[in-house]
Amino acid sequence: MNRMKQTEETRQFISAIIEEDGSASTAKIRRRTDLTEGQLQHQFRKLERHGFIEIDRSKIPSQSGSRMKVAVIPDEMRDEAEALLSHDRTPERTTVDVVELAEEVDELNQTIEEIHDYITENVYKRMTSNQERINELEEQLSD
Repeated sequence: MNRMKQTEETRQFISAIIEEDGSASTAKIRRRTDLTEGQLQHQFRKLERHGFIEIDRSKIPSQSGSRMKVAVIPDEMRDEAEALLSHDRTPERTTVDVVELAEEVDELNQTIEEIHDYITENVYKRMTSNQERINELEEQLSD
């Protein structure tokens, strides 16, 4: 089994299933989490691929006539699924310090301005001078 990324979305999804005694429909998971529809479907695919859940279909069709997905944690995966929720594990996503990030963006903007000034004051003048010299040499060659 491949190593699975354990994100906060994964924990929410697994927690919702465990709170429903190991089997939860899409609607129940949606009510117990703040996952978007895209995140919900991604978790279904990811957790099934890694063997944490099996996907069944509800016996009763929804209003649209389709049978809703039901995520079921197999008995042999129950302990491992619960371990995902333990408090001593840290998510693999890092928490971003917005102030620190803003300072880094400011530093990058300053660096870009300095590079722009250097190019304008030095490189551009040299390029112009070189182009003028090339033009002179080409003129001499054509004579």
